[in-house]
Amino acid sequence: MKKLISLLFVFAFFAAFVNAQTTTVVSRTLREGDTYYGWSGTQTVGGVTADTAYWEIITNKDMPTNCNARVELTRAGSTDTYDIDLQGKIFENSTYAAIVESAANTATKELLDTTRMNLGNCAKYYRYYRVIVNDDNACAATDSIIVSAVLFKLYQR
Repeated sequence: MKKLISLLFVFAFFAAFVNAQTTTVVSRTLREGDTYYGWSGTQTVGGVTADTAYWEIITNKDMPTNCNARVELTRAGSTDTYDIDLQGKIFENSTYAAIVESAANTATKELLDTTRMNLGNCAKYYRYYRVIVNDDNACAATDSIIVSAVLFKLYQR
């Protein structure tokens, strides 16, 4: 019985540790007429903090959209680089698909959705967009980035 309790304790500790490595900073549903959303604050990625951070918006539009995003950040340290990606999905329970993937970032980044789909291809008309910022999971304790703003701009297709 002691072994079982010990094993459950170790499992719970490990699960809590793994979950602490990823954080959703914001998940926001836009009003029907809104085409811009800006988050500002302080979120550290890398070092001894979260390895991955997400900023998500739900478009709340009845038309296809393109989404451009801008991630403003400063770097602490000088050894690691970071992925900054724009992703999209159609339904709440869908899996996110990559729209723009950008590796080896150390400074502010703009992610421009340049996809132009014809009207017959509605599989790419995303309703959910998110920006993901992550390190390489082997980040030095002294290296991190501090995200100060994430901006989303939607355009009607």
